[in-house]
Amino acid sequence: MSNYDDFVKKNNLIVKKCIIKNSAIVVETDKEKLVLKNKFKDKKELFNYLESRGFIYFPKIIVDNDNYEVYSFIEDVDTPKEQKAEDIIYLMSLLHNKTTFYKERELDKIKAFYESKIDSINYLLHYYEDLQVVIENNIYMAPSEYLLIRNISFIYNMLSLTRSMLEEWYKLMSKTGKRRYVLAHHNLLIKHYLKDKQGYFISWDQADFDIPIYDFYLFYIKNRYDLDIEILFEMYKAKYPLLREEELELYILLSLPNKLILGYDELLGVKEIYIELERLKKALRIISKSNKKYSQEEKEEFNNQNKDKDFSSNK
Repeated sequence: MSNYDDFVKKNNLIVKKCIIKNSAIVVETDKEKLVLKNKFKDKKELFNYLESRGFIYFPKIIVDNDNYEVYSFIEDVDTPKEQKAEDIIYLMSLLHNKTTFYKERELDKIKAFYESKIDSINYLLHYYEDLQVVIENNIYMAPSEYLLIRNISFIYNMLSLTRSMLEEWYKLMSKTGKRRYVLAHHNLLIKHYLKDKQGYFISWDQADFDIPIYDFYLFYIKNRYDLDIEILFEMYKAKYPLLREEELELYILLSLPNKLILGYDELLGVKEIYIELERLKKALRIISKSNKKYSQEEKEEFNNQNKDKDFSSNK
């Protein structure tokens, strides 16, 4: 018997309508609307903890057993995506403020992060150097190859910037005795925020204690092309100021170039290069805006290396 059938039978419900929505079933009975979800993780302890910290912006469970959970239906107000994003940033900062605590640093995790990023930087540097040699030895360059070569110095600059920030981060972490942790939602998508009289975060299955930046980083990855992430980041930091080592860890994640593979589809290759260059430009703007140490010299180097180049994705 399915969880839905089991729930309806046990509670003698008169169902008028049911709708499958994402990973949930919206059940409309003769009395109320309910949301039934398969249970992947017990959330009683999590929600009790949040409530004890004064964070109440989550849906209340009204039925909870080993297989499924049932919540009251939240009638989401139709809101522009940009406004929802601001609401998410506000609640994200509130969640982090309410659940902040410090614990001893874990040197093995610090070392593992440092070594994995150093390995990535070194690999990408050699990869792009070898690719540059191959492209420059071609008699004729494909459009994607030409676009990449025109902007290869920018990619090298971003690798150099990432390495500089990584070294600074590692020095700071080697001296820091404690690290700051929060209860991170780990799945803050636009569709996981609902609002009627107040806002709610839903889909808490991935929630766990972590460094604060990872909630914002995931939100950035999912929305960097259709929201003004730079303004949203400033809003977040105004409500939850980041420590220097936290900022650096976020910037390292944002600024590390991806591996661009050419030759399999020319049109797609050109598009992917444009998208990657735009992503790196946005990362550089975020870093420069709040990072005095890197802002001026990186801006000057970027302008010098790319003053005659145009890699706008709108071209």
